[in-house]
Amino acid sequence: MSRFLWQVLHVLRITLTFIGGSAVLGFIGWLLKRRQENFEDKVLAMFASDPQRQLRTANGVHNDYRREHLKDVPVWVMMPDVHTNWWARVKWQIRTIPYQVRHIWRMKFFMPSLNKVEKTVLRLWKRGLLIRDQAKPQYYKLKP
Repeated sequence: MSRFLWQVLHVLRITLTFIGGSAVLGFIGWLLKRRQENFEDKVLAMFASDPQRQLRTANGVHNDYRREHLKDVPVWVMMPDVHTNWWARVKWQIRTIPYQVRHIWRMKFFMPSLNKVEKTVLRLWKRGLLIRDQAKPQYYKLKP
């Protein structure tokens, strides 16, 4: 390894020893809590952005996230034409590579799982920020 990398690791080890492991773990816990709070705020904003205040499921909120990530993709990428020869098909596949890479990146790192959305909606209901429908308990709406 290079001398600079050894120096950086040495400074990092001394810093962590001075600060302490519990402070580092506490900071990581604070970051995770802050991330969850931001996600809850986004879910509440989705409920608040609906002008009719319709009932929504966790699956609907998850689909709204998917729509957010796919709204800037052109139609020709999602609905390919029928290519008659192999060269046209190869050109189309090469033209779609940037969109596919961006889609995979967004879905892996920015798209929440359906399980996370369900837990967040349930947590917001337990905190009293959402109202659950009596007839169909999987439907929620924002408390007035």
